[in-house]
Amino acid sequence: MFNIPNPIQLKISKRYKKRFGCISKKKIKQKVEGVDISISYHDLYHLEVSKLDRIQIGKYYVSGIHGINSPLLHPNPIQEEYSGLLDEVRVAYHEWMTRTSIYNTVKLLAWMGWLIIQGINPLAIFWRHYQSLNKQRLYADNS
Repeated sequence: MFNIPNPIQLKISKRYKKRFGCISKKKIKQKVEGVDISISYHDLYHLEVSKLDRIQIGKYYVSGIHGINSPLLHPNPIQEEYSGLLDEVRVAYHEWMTRTSIYNTVKLLAWMGWLIIQGINPLAIFWRHYQSLNKQRLYADNS
């Protein structure tokens, strides 16, 4: 991958984030493995994506949590399998598909531009995540 700035490095004022639908840092109560915890929406999205099948992004199969070494996502420290940026890409797609807002749309477009510069087809990732999401929904409906 090329060494260029990624969308995480873009600084946007909190006022604009809030105005255009960013709720990523907002805390909510959530049960994780039977325990009530306070979690940000962004971390919740990582957990949601981790329940889906892995999808190919570039040469890696991305889960949403195996590029990030976080105590919230893993009980013990892990060796990251790939760059955490790929988890952020997948979460951006998931967030846009499940909770569309102006902010999420702009964020997804920024990630898609970054992927193109990396030589990765962003539409293929869209399709793979869409299929993974629908497979999980179909399985949940049939249970």
